[in-house]
Amino acid sequence: MIITPNTTVKEIMEARPDAASVFLKHGVDVPLECDESIQDCELELCDSMCHIDDIDALISDLEKFFATPVSS
Repeated sequence: MIITPNTTVKEIMEARPDAASVFLKHGVDVPLECDESIQDCELELCDSMCHIDDIDALISDLEKFFATPVSS
């Protein structure tokens, strides 16, 4: 999956629910803190709503996460 500032939280979580760990590293507990309206937002809009300090770092970490094969 290619992660861009226009990617929504929902798209990420549907592709890899375990990506919640990446958000948690950046201070956001998606399952507990993000209702559906927030999950439908693009990442570039989430930084102010979700107290993410560095959206570029989050995107970079998500790209690395998705580049790692899923262990079975």
